[in-house]
Amino acid sequence: MIDIKKNILSINSKMSDAIRVLQECHYKLVLIIDKNKLVGTITDGDIRRGLLNNLNLENKCSEIMNIKPKSAKEYEVSYIRDLLQTHSYIPIVDSSNNIVKIVSNDDMQIEQKNKCSILIMAGGKGERLHPLTLKTPKPLLPLQKKPIIHEIIDRLYTHNLKDIFISIHYKGEVIKNYFEENLDKSINVKFLEENEPLGTAGSLSLLQPNNITSPVVVINGDVLTDINYSELINYHNRSNLDITVCASFYDIQIPFGTIEIENDKLVNIIEKPLKKYLINAGIYVVNPVIINNLQYNKKIDMTDIISDAINNNNVGIFPMHEQWIDIGSHESYEKAKK
Repeated sequence: MIDIKKNILSINSKMSDAIRVLQECHYKLVLIIDKNKLVGTITDGDIRRGLLNNLNLENKCSEIMNIKPKSAKEYEVSYIRDLLQTHSYIPIVDSSNNIVKIVSNDDMQIEQKNKCSILIMAGGKGERLHPLTLKTPKPLLPLQKKPIIHEIIDRLYTHNLKDIFISIHYKGEVIKNYFEENLDKSINVKFLEENEPLGTAGSLSLLQPNNITSPVVVINGDVLTDINYSELINYHNRSNLDITVCASFYDIQIPFGTIEIENDKLVNIIEKPLKKYLINAGIYVVNPVIINNLQYNKKIDMTDIISDAINNNNVGIFPMHEQWIDIGSHESYEKAKK
């Protein structure tokens, strides 16, 4: 039996403690106790909603936890199976609401499938990484053991995401040849070839002949992250969105004191303030209706597609607290190799 002691936090614990549990423990569920009784749970989604509501990692777990968590008794096998149709993990408690264990789909041998295809954008020239990319396409630049794009695919594989499209243009044959020799046979990879550069999203239209009926996760081919793709897909589906945009937090330290004025009078000086921003992380989930409405093989950028969807008020944000590196410079490439 897996030890769940590390999954348990007191009600006064911080959000940073909950993130640590979700990153390190086998079961991705935080159990919040007060006087040794289960009073709440925290999932990855609860963390992200808290971040969107301007909470930070110093806020208490009690501010984001689900105060009415689904739980079951050990003998309620049918009820547990029903709950696991919509929940990845269920806490098991005794008659006094003391925590006994956690059960998951794997424990009950209930298979959950991520019904989603993947599109990795790998057609760019990578000009900011010259001279490295003069002979090698950026997605094939080596990291510690494998090229960037192979590392991306390995991380997708851990979430049972095996149906992968790769859009190619610059040195596309080199990328195709690499995967003919270096790909796990259980992963299904198809290539979408751009005869001319189609912008940051034009290759989405090349999916149309493949009769896509489920959402597509779109990933820039130079983005390395530990994002929980399963949670991302679940969030998108639960929210009934047309597009979900992943957003990473980016801090800027202003190296000067900033001045606040009111009615031409100085009212405050803030010494070297830290500004926090949400930035586009280069990962999206796009519904098939958006893809099928694109003009086939026409250049278009993702920002244009998102702007149209915003007009329909159906674009969501998935905030990321995981590691994220955009390998768009020599400095970030060196960081990714460590």
